Amino acid sequence: MSQPPPWDQSQPPNQGPSSWPSPDPPPSWPSEAPNQGAQPSWPSGGPPPSWPSGEDPPPYPGPGYSYGYGPQPPRFRRRRPLRGVLIALGVLFVFGLAASAITSRHKGVSVTPFGSSTSGGPGAGHQAAPGKIGSYFDVEAASGSTYRVTLVKVIDPARGADQFSFPQSGKRFVGLVFRIKALTGSPQNEDANNDAVLVGGNGQAYSADFDNITGYTNFDNGTIHVAQGGTVTGSVTFQVPDGVKVSKVHWTALSGFGSTVQWNVSQT
Repeated sequence: MSQPPPWDQSQPPNQGPSSWPSPDPPPSWPSEAPNQGAQPSWPSGGPPPSWPSGEDPPPYPGPGYSYGYGPQPPRFRRRRPLRGVLIALGVLFVFGLAASAITSRHKGVSVTPFGSSTSGGPGAGHQAAPGKIGSYFDVEAASGSTYRVTLVKVIDPARGADQFSFPQSGKRFVGLVFRIKALTGSPQNEDANNDAVLVGGNGQAYSADFDNITGYTNFDNGTIHVAQGGTVTGSVTFQVPDGVKVSKVHWTALSGFGSTVQWNVSQT
């Protein structure tokens, strides 16, 4: 019976073949050093690691850092519905004031017709019928103040107050004298030069001329100043072509933006 060959006595027993063929030693594996700068990422779909108990987590490094979970969605500021409501209410309030002012400006006046200043009886509550020279109308302005306007006289022709006041060639001065009495409150923003209009027999309406005539003032350059219960008299001057007679006189309160009352001067 054959025997296995004996082991080489120069080779130690139980010595297997070398696992590293090169005579050089195997390279050392780099040890893991903490805080190398690379941020660990957690595989998607799994839960993040829990922080060891008893230790505080590091402070939040700032916006944009996600601890390896990918970019975070932007933060939205909390809406303040109350602030929006207050702003909307403020806008509506300002708009309401503006609309009210415009409405009151074009609302005009309420007119109660009266007879002549001697009889003084109130008429019907509808729009005033035309009056005659010497009659008056009580006019309520949008501000709530009420005043009485009377056409006292028509001076035709009228003479300028000084040598520098004269009409253009082919025209003459005509003066309308008004008396204003403040009934309740004081009339505000009333300008006689804007309120009064002269209508000629040719149907043409003439606006005020700013020259003064002898014997009367143009109120305060047209502006009416009178306290409650007081009375002020002034004139408004017009330049009317020669040959054109005065037919009507209009008075429109609120400096020409309110309702209109009328006096008939002639039928021609």
